[in-house]
Amino acid sequence: MKGAKVMPGYYIHLAACGGHSLENRSFVLGVEAPDILKKHVKVYGGIDAAHAKYNELRTKEMPEYSELQPRIQQKEAANSNDGLHYGLSSQPNVKACWYSLSEKQKSNPFYRGYVWHLLTDAIMYRRLNIDAKFQKVMDENKDHQDVEEFWKSEVKKLHTDWDKTNALVRDTYPEALLTDEVKELGVVQFIAEGDLVYVDWPLLKATIDYLRTFDPLDGNMERIIDNVLNS
Repeated sequence: MKGAKVMPGYYIHLAACGGHSLENRSFVLGVEAPDILKKHVKVYGGIDAAHAKYNELRTKEMPEYSELQPRIQQKEAANSNDGLHYGLSSQPNVKACWYSLSEKQKSNPFYRGYVWHLLTDAIMYRRLNIDAKFQKVMDENKDHQDVEEFWKSEVKKLHTDWDKTNALVRDTYPEALLTDEVKELGVVQFIAEGDLVYVDWPLLKATIDYLRTFDPLDGNMERIIDNVLNS
């Protein structure tokens, strides 16, 4: 049975940005890029429309769409550096992304935001351990009369968890505001009541707060990557 493959979205990624990084538009677009660029292809009806949307949002620090398009069109897979996440979003190869950049790109706010997204994914997956929790529930119910429907119901619970955490993040970190381009997608929902099933909010908040102690815009990113991956 396949796993859940549902992970934190735009709100959590923005909340995890420390220093004055959210004041930099190019950095914010970089943080959004690993998720939003592929979403644009689906929402706006193909690669050409996604390209046009990118140009509409593009700042002077951002690369030409042609530099990103091969990764947008690649399939993300385990044990690879392919796709926008340099592998699966649950196992992004953060260092492969960082070391693929030129020295000029390493100081570029867009690329720093991009790397910060991957680093946030890496630590969130590891600390929250949701895949293992999900698999445990599936293993305990492997003899369910309709395993596929049971799987769908559990995935729905996880989706609902993230909608609940969106509300918690919104209320806890009011400075982390959704951008217009994310609002336009209509993918961020809020549920203000009910217990969480898979997501450990105290641990999630502690991880966000830990990430916010770093300055991803102006700090020593190589050292930050090592600190976070070894935490």
